[in-house]
Amino acid sequence: MKKRESRDAKVIHFFPNSYFYFERGIAAFREEKIKEAIEYLERAHELEPREPVVMCQLAICYTEIGQFRKSNQFLRYILENLDENMVYCYYFIANNFAYMKDFRRALQYAKRYQELDSSGEYKEEAEDLIQLLLEETPIGVALENNFAKAEQEFYQYKRELNRYLAEEDSASACQVLEKVIDEKPNFWPAYNQLALLYFEDLREEEGLKILYRLLDRSPGNLLGLADLFVYHYFKAHKDEAEALYEELKKVVPILTHHKERLAVLHAMMENYTLAENLFMDIVDLEVTDRPCFYYYRAKTSFYLGQEENAREYWQQFLNCDVYERETFPFSRKGEMAHEAPQILMELCREDVLDHFIGVYALSISSVRAELLLFNPLFEMSNWSYLEHLVFTDFEYLPEGILERNCKCLIQIWNKLGDDILPLSISNLAFYKETLATIFHLSEAEMVLDEERLMGISACFLVRFGGKTASEATQICGEEPFELPFP
Repeated sequence: MKKRESRDAKVIHFFPNSYFYFERGIAAFREEKIKEAIEYLERAHELEPREPVVMCQLAICYTEIGQFRKSNQFLRYILENLDENMVYCYYFIANNFAYMKDFRRALQYAKRYQELDSSGEYKEEAEDLIQLLLEETPIGVALENNFAKAEQEFYQYKRELNRYLAEEDSASACQVLEKVIDEKPNFWPAYNQLALLYFEDLREEEGLKILYRLLDRSPGNLLGLADLFVYHYFKAHKDEAEALYEELKKVVPILTHHKERLAVLHAMMENYTLAENLFMDIVDLEVTDRPCFYYYRAKTSFYLGQEENAREYWQQFLNCDVYERETFPFSRKGEMAHEAPQILMELCREDVLDHFIGVYALSISSVRAELLLFNPLFEMSNWSYLEHLVFTDFEYLPEGILERNCKCLIQIWNKLGDDILPLSISNLAFYKETLATIFHLSEAEMVLDEERLMGISACFLVRFGGKTASEATQICGEEPFELPFP
């Protein structure tokens, strides 16, 4: 047997250097493993404490976990002690100050970056950040830029505008805003307010024209896109609203007003987790539209299973004194009367039966407040007298045959809708058939007897609800009453 040759074992020692840890830190960062990235980058920084690229990447990671001041310490050290040519650090510093709501210094550093590198890698991001900061900067803050001067000049118009709004003189208020836009075409908030006034006056084409003009001059304007989304949402333009929402959903807002606006949009689209994340980051004193904020905060909390919180926010909404119904409204989803988009769709239909059912759904809806208060396009001028009676729960005594018969029908719907046939897409045919029957019977001048209401209910269940006579009798407590169906 041949002996094996003995060889000396050769051991290769591996000493990872700064570059090794830096590469792994970058890889972890790209995989969104931020804590792991920080561990690698801190080790790389220990090995090469004066390497500016490592420090900059570490600063970016600290921003990701909300340690904005620590991030700025690294970035300033780079500029002051290591490499003054890494001017993009000014943009990162500006971003951190914006997150900390120190808008003055955020603007100063963003402007500094623009001055030093007007065509740099973060040119577009810096422009977007500056635009956001300018939109939210309070009028009283004296900033060394042209926008501040324009905003101070706009203050001259504020008193006049507010006076007209208080007097409900929207025509004069629109004229003020039109003048502002002509003289200060880059004052974006004037576009938003003017479009809203146009919508409230049902001047839809003019409102849309203003929004498109805004977005043409300021592409990606967050509030402009939000206003356009609201328009399509309440017009039941499902595809257009969803396309805009997909764009808005990608936005990570920095400014409080933008967080408030996006939180509401998320709640409108039933994306309650995203809504709650933004709502929680808004200080109560910073809220701009309190009724809207508390309403959607209540709705969000309810559908996240936080009913106690939901009831507290609902009470705060009621304290705003803008809504007359005090009963806590929210219910589990699944029924049409609790789905805002479905109600809006019915209300936008031209068919008489569909529109009537939409009005009824709105009258009993858990989302009635948002469809009345926060819909800039809401109007009842095209409703029939009968629909007004339904909406007011027949507050005024109906005298005509059709009105009296419809009052009976609403009573039947309310009774059956609680447990037997709730108003939903699957049961919509029952509601349309019974309504059409009431119209035909009223045309034939037949008056329904309220004392036979349960017998009529049983009759409808057999004829349109898929129940047998015995089932209907058991449900209603009376045998089906024979009606002369057309």
